[in-house]
Amino acid sequence: MATLKDAIAAKALELYALPQWERRSPIRPLWFVPSLWDWVDETPIMNTKVGGKTLAEHVELMFCDFRCSSSFPAGDLKQIMPVKHGIRKMHPAKLRIYGWCPGEHQFVAVTGALEADTKSDLKLNDKKRDEVLMFIRRNDLAGTVLLGDNRVVFPPQG
Repeated sequence: MATLKDAIAAKALELYALPQWERRSPIRPLWFVPSLWDWVDETPIMNTKVGGKTLAEHVELMFCDFRCSSSFPAGDLKQIMPVKHGIRKMHPAKLRIYGWCPGEHQFVAVTGALEADTKSDLKLNDKKRDEVLMFIRRNDLAGTVLLGDNRVVFPPQG
């Protein structure tokens, strides 16, 4: 069984580095698969603005909030059925980011989709779940998947 450190050393994962404009200090880790940013950069609709920010900026804001917010809203991280796999998705504006939680207050982002596509292709969430599972298997990371509801992922601290 591999660890997240092994996946980072193999360049399969990177720790999300906060942008220079982010003033808050990180309090929890978020890793991502480098190809996720390729998808963000190569998807033309990412320049579409929602609430004054582009969709790409909404991904960055969600990642910054996850890393830095003392009270990240657990409702922004939902389980995908069947829950026995431990795959979750984040909900930035008009998007879905799929991954898993390797520990309390941690997330690994693997792939993404446009929200509109998940509504027009009712099997897309399943395909994205399977893509995350394939990444986990290919990198021997099955032992890193934290199972349970959001109370397990975000237990009260104190």
